[in-house]
Amino acid sequence: MNQVCVPGLRLPPVIVVSLVGSHERRAHITAQLTQASVPFRFFDAQRIDRYPVTYDEATRLKMYSNHLTLGEVGCYDSHYRIWEALARSNDDIWCVLEDDVELTPDFSGRLAAALDVSIHWGIMRLKSGGDSGRWKVGDLPDGSILHDHRKQPGGTQGYLIRRDAALALLDYAKRMIHPVDDMLNRTWEHGVRMISMSPDIVVDVGNDLGTTITGRRKAERSLTQKLRREFYMARDCLSSHLHVMRRRLLAGAR
Repeated sequence: MNQVCVPGLRLPPVIVVSLVGSHERRAHITAQLTQASVPFRFFDAQRIDRYPVTYDEATRLKMYSNHLTLGEVGCYDSHYRIWEALARSNDDIWCVLEDDVELTPDFSGRLAAALDVSIHWGIMRLKSGGDSGRWKVGDLPDGSILHDHRKQPGGTQGYLIRRDAALALLDYAKRMIHPVDDMLNRTWEHGVRMISMSPDIVVDVGNDLGTTITGRRKAERSLTQKLRREFYMARDCLSSHLHVMRRRLLAGAR
């Protein structure tokens, strides 16, 4: 797949993650992208009925004392396979959307503007997750602002990803331990620079179209398991804060 030329615009290939048979969701996103004159293709996600060999059960239970749900495994698998496809392509950037988002009226123009960024980035989220704890790292020609974050935005509703970032994540994420959005946010481990665009150009509509990920039951943990979980969470929090400090110092040095 190569960049698409819409009259007056240069757009990246757009991939929509969607379960086979999700007719309402597919109609929902198709109508919006057609209205925006944005070519796209579906990535046919599959329901997972058993844990794959890449699921690191031992580490998951050691850290959290509960399993990923099969829905979370399926979501992880879909995004991972999209990154594999990008890595095999000759493209530099793909846009990945989930099928239940709402697109802003200026989606196509601002998506095109996102390609003209002078700063280095690996993943650019198209939904910023609010203004708490973020700082400006750049501007776009259309007046949009690029931010880095103290706490990275959650979710994988919409993002741009570069091929070199996909390659890094394919190596880092071979073992499945965390939900895919939590894994992406572990920037201190995989080293992919993640930023966001503001204002948002995709909107999370919640569960208006239903959810495809079954909720996880609250785990019943022993005292030892609770203490171990708190240890790993505290370790991750410290690692995240140190990584944020380094990024802010580098941003101030430029």
